[in-house]
Amino acid sequence: MNKIYNSPIFKGLTILEIDILLNGRHSITSYKAGDLIVIQGSLYHSLLIVDSGIVRGEMSSFAGNSIVIEDIEAPRIIAPAIMFSSDNRFPVTVTAVTDVDIVSIKESDFTKIMQSDYRVLHNFIRSISDRNKFLSERVRIMSFGTIKSKIANYLLSQIKEKQNIDFNIPHTQQDLADMFGVTRPALSRAISQIAEIGVFISHKNHFVIKDKKKLEEIALK
Repeated sequence: MNKIYNSPIFKGLTILEIDILLNGRHSITSYKAGDLIVIQGSLYHSLLIVDSGIVRGEMSSFAGNSIVIEDIEAPRIIAPAIMFSSDNRFPVTVTAVTDVDIVSIKESDFTKIMQSDYRVLHNFIRSISDRNKFLSERVRIMSFGTIKSKIANYLLSQIKEKQNIDFNIPHTQQDLADMFGVTRPALSRAISQIAEIGVFISHKNHFVIKDKKKLEEIALK
């Protein structure tokens, strides 16, 4: 258990303070890449924190269609807003992208931790607010505009997140096609067309943005 000390909910606390709060109130489960961690619709009884590795959240419809919502890397929390919801069922299926370790803290124990240290309570509320903002932006990207504008908005969000114009995206083209609700050939064609006018250079999941201003213009169309 290493990265959990850098989890957003423990921001501002020392390692010793975190150890005291977690003493006897957590468990760790390891999963191999490809393993199922949580099934969509199952109850969320414990706070889940990715201690190492990457997990993926996918939402499925009754028709069997699925959309990749996001990849969650250590030391982030999985669906923090759901645990205290009146209908505390997972909105997504969570699988391991890489080998992962998941720290689990029961709802009752986490409630006591927040009552013991106001900083954890403040950090948890902030995490929920940040996730709501992220999901609102994700819905906007997925729901409005052309394929090109969706690609542009997605890449701009990656630039903001990584604070760089040279980066690897965490999704495959098929992931993006599912996310945007388009076919993979249509997505690939749109990416090529944007690259042809000099907005970026791309190879597989690697992008180098050459004209951010033009990318912003495409995002508004």
